[in-house]
Amino acid sequence: DPSHSHSHEHTSECEDPDCTDTSHSHSHDHKSATAADQLGITSFVYSASTPFNSQRLLTLLNRWPVPIKDSLDFGLVMDMGDKESPNKAENQHPAFRGVLRSKGFCWMAPMKWSSSAGNGDVWRHDTAMYWSHAGKHFGITTAGKWWATLTKEQMKPNFVNNQEEYERILREDWVSEEWGDRRQELVFIGSRLDEEEIREALDECLCTEEEMVAYRAQLRSYLDAIAATAPNPLM
Repeated sequence: DPSHSHSHEHTSECEDPDCTDTSHSHSHDHKSATAADQLGITSFVYSASTPFNSQRLLTLLNRWPVPIKDSLDFGLVMDMGDKESPNKAENQHPAFRGVLRSKGFCWMAPMKWSSSAGNGDVWRHDTAMYWSHAGKHFGITTAGKWWATLTKEQMKPNFVNNQEEYERILREDWVSEEWGDRRQELVFIGSRLDEEEIREALDECLCTEEEMVAYRAQLRSYLDAIAATAPNPLM
């Protein structure tokens, strides 16, 4: 099922600033390792099992000192009345200075729960978002559906010839029975990274406990509305 193929790529650490594929290991000779040490090249993985509040995350990314931002839904930012220009130096967030590369998957909470076509973003609940940043370019695009949109039994036919991958997903990617593999998994690579500050900035974008209570309630209401409009097979 290609709509779920995102789960087959693993986010892992890579200390090469020019690395464009962190899914495999790189060999480094002594000279390159020394150069990386001199430049202060480090990497770390940010993980979380709570969705990002979409408005707070996009407001933060709007302040990231990256000049070219593609495929970002800044309409959400405008809804908040944020009139600050993302290109103003004084408005840039200091946490991301030194980040050369970042990539991975993220879970963004819907802001407008609606079953009306084109009148909401409930699709965010089931859609994994692919975060990709290299140098001056940054973007977040859809990456297919989370495996958790299927039951575990429905997943199995996709792994008839790869049972090990099915078991790996359940073992490593399944963060909870409630949300399945919905999660944040982002790798950051850069020079003299302030890991603590980056983590803090991203943590502030995660949904609060109160927002998760609302998330669950809105999800229940949405699913009930869908069920109410489904045809009755007995009629």
